[in-house]
Amino acid sequence: MPTRRSQETLNVIRSHKKAAMGFGMDWLMRVNPTADTVAKIRMSGTRADPVRGLGMPALMLFPRKTEVEDGAILHLHGGAFVSGGILQCRAIASPICSAAGVKTLTFSYRLAPRCPYPAQLEDAMRAYRYLMDLGYAPEKIALVGESAGGNLALALALKLRDAGKPLPAAIALMSPWVDLAQTGESYALLADVDATLDAESLMEDALAYAGSPGRLTDPEISPVYADFSGFPPVLIHCGTSEILLSDSEMLERKLLDGGVDAQIVRWAGMCHVFQAFGFKESKASVSQIGAFLLKALREGNG
Repeated sequence: MPTRRSQETLNVIRSHKKAAMGFGMDWLMRVNPTADTVAKIRMSGTRADPVRGLGMPALMLFPRKTEVEDGAILHLHGGAFVSGGILQCRAIASPICSAAGVKTLTFSYRLAPRCPYPAQLEDAMRAYRYLMDLGYAPEKIALVGESAGGNLALALALKLRDAGKPLPAAIALMSPWVDLAQTGESYALLADVDATLDAESLMEDALAYAGSPGRLTDPEISPVYADFSGFPPVLIHCGTSEILLSDSEMLERKLLDGGVDAQIVRWAGMCHVFQAFGFKESKASVSQIGAFLLKALREGNG
């Protein structure tokens, strides 16, 4: 059961949901600091170095104690493909870096509507290749992403597999947004209890990213429609009070149908990407995700 503190906090957020959504993300994007500035902020016991030459803001995060010297995590941020900057990247990726004890690359990709699909996937591939150029083998790279970043992690792995390239060791997903067509029942059933998301706004973002309604079921845009055969182990964490719950549940079924070692963990009463809220449940989830990634990187993928 969720803790009293987490439920009280989510109730407050829920009661001010419309006002918070109306505030918009534009302001957050305008004040988003540079990678050099964000690198100076210490978070979750990690330090950060700005990454040059990628053509986009990026940071390499270092845990206090590195558990796997030849391993790396690639973090892909959320924000419905229309928002998110390097400060958000640092805030989400740092606890995971610390929990896993693994160096982590996080980056701020191009955003829709100015840069629709496939710009984000191209940026993700560039970040992945950067790790490869540093000498990290595919079986020593793990992917982690929240919301749209979870979508992007899967799309990246699909692109690699279809090109005949070796796949990363593992993929961890937090509240992945993988069905942009919104076919799951939770979009309607959980609309009144979701503290942070609104289906109508999400559809606007989905169309800004995809470009047209007809592309919403393209597997690279909505990975839940893909064939996942050959994929590495996948861990999914989601809340039971988010409208994207169906996305996670549908995704797990598709992964299992493809013979993938997949597991979903449903956190009672939790909202979308609750790992960012500092709840007791948030810390427990991040700890589990870190352990999953560390185990995969120690073992490799085969």
